[in-house]
Amino acid sequence: MNPGVPRGTNGVSVERRARSGTGRYLALKAYFIIFLSLLLGAAWSSARADEYTLGPQDVIRVRVFEWRPNAGVAFEWAPLTGEFTVSAGGSLSLPIIGTVPAAGKTLEQISNVIGDQLQRQIGLQKRPSASVEISTYRPFFVTGIVAAPGKYSFIPGLTVVQALSMAGGTGHADTTVIGVQREAIVSEGELRELGWQRLGLAARQARVEAVLNNQPTIVFPQIVTTRADQPVVARMMSDEKALFESRARSMQTELEALEQAKSLATRQLQALRAKESLLAQQMELATKDLNSVNKLVSQGLTLSSRQVGASQNVADLESRGLDVSLAIVKTQQDLAKLDQQATDVEDKYKRDALIEAAGLRDSLASILEKSKTTQALLTNIETYAPTVLGPLAADNQTAFSLTISRQIDGKITTLDVNDDDLVAPGDVLRVKRRSATPNAELFMNQKDTQ
Repeated sequence: MNPGVPRGTNGVSVERRARSGTGRYLALKAYFIIFLSLLLGAAWSSARADEYTLGPQDVIRVRVFEWRPNAGVAFEWAPLTGEFTVSAGGSLSLPIIGTVPAAGKTLEQISNVIGDQLQRQIGLQKRPSASVEISTYRPFFVTGIVAAPGKYSFIPGLTVVQALSMAGGTGHADTTVIGVQREAIVSEGELRELGWQRLGLAARQARVEAVLNNQPTIVFPQIVTTRADQPVVARMMSDEKALFESRARSMQTELEALEQAKSLATRQLQALRAKESLLAQQMELATKDLNSVNKLVSQGLTLSSRQVGASQNVADLESRGLDVSLAIVKTQQDLAKLDQQATDVEDKYKRDALIEAAGLRDSLASILEKSKTTQALLTNIETYAPTVLGPLAADNQTAFSLTISRQIDGKITTLDVNDDDLVAPGDVLRVKRRSATPNAELFMNQKDTQ
C-alpha cells in the first residue's frame, strides 16, 4: 500500500475530506456488519459444497488414483491430474477419457463419471478413484449504481453486502477512500473465511488420520477442540464423527458378510474331506473284494459276472472320489478368493483415505499461504491508512433496491434480496435507487447522468 494514498492531490487530509463530503460515504453504511455474514459464509461453504452443481466457466481440480495392493502404493494418473474448465456448452474435455457432460452435475457425480469412463476406456479390473474439487467458481456480475460494475470472482459464502463491497459500494463515494476501505474489509473477510476453511480441513484431516491409523475414534487437534463451543465448529466435529462411524460400519458390514461366506465354505470343505475319507475306506474294501473275486475266477470257483460287478463298483467309487477331489479344490479356491476380497475391502477404504489425505495437505498448504498474504496486506493497510478505516458518516442515507437474476431450473429468475442474502456463482446483482415518489427515481437518474 502506498503511504501517500490517504492524502489527496490538493494536500487536504483524507480525514478532513471525509468530514466535508456529505454523500461521500453513503455506500459504506453496511460494511460494519460484514463480519457477521462471514459466519454464515463458513456454514454455506460446508453445507452447500455437496449440493453445488457445475456450470460453464467453473474450474475444477481433478486427481485420479488407482490403488495397487501388490506394490502397496497409490498410482496417480498424471494426464488426468490438473485443472479443467467447464466449457460454454457445459462439458469437460479430459485426456484419455474425452468429453464429459458436467453442467448440472455435482462434484461427486463427476468423480464417479471420471472413474467409470476411465475404467471402461483402459479396461481396468477396478474403478480408479477420482478426487474432484472446485478450483475457481464461475464469476458473478454486479451492475447498476455501484462504483465499479463488472465481473468478479466468486468465493463460497459470499453475501450481497460483500459483493457490493467488491464492486466499490453503492452511489458515488470517493474512489480513493472507498478503495482503501474495500481492500481492508475484503482482506478481513478473506482472513476469517480462510480461518473457517482451515478449521474444517483440520477436522477432516483428523478423521482421515483416524482411518489410516486404525483408531477407534477421531482425535481432533487443539485448534478445533478449543472452539468446540461455537455452533459452526461443533457441527463440523459432529459431521466428521458421523462420517467416520458411517464408513466404519460400512466396512465392517462388508467384512462380516465375507466372513460368513468364508465360514460356510470352511464347513463345506470339512464335509467334503469327510466324504473323501469315507470314499477312500469304501475304495479299499471294494479293491479287496475285487482281488478276491479275481482269484476265485482264476481258480474257476466263481462266475465271471461277479468279477464284472466288482470291477464296476471300484470304477464307480473312483469316479465319485474324483468328483469330491474337484469339489475340494473349488472350495479351496473360493476360500482364497474370499480372503482376497476381504483384503480388497480394507485396501479400498485405505486408498480413499490416502487420496483424501493428499488433497487435504495441498489445501491446508494453500490456505496457510493465502492467510499469510492476506494478513500482510491488512497489516500494510492498517499501518499506512489508519484514518481511512475509522467510523464512516451515516447521514443523508439513500435507499437502494437490490435484485439478483439467477438461473433456476434453466430459467432466469429475478429475486429481491437483502444485504445478508447469499450470492451464487453466475448471479447478476443489480443496484437501483429506490424513490418515494414515481418521479424521484427519474430525477435521480437524470442527476447521475449529468
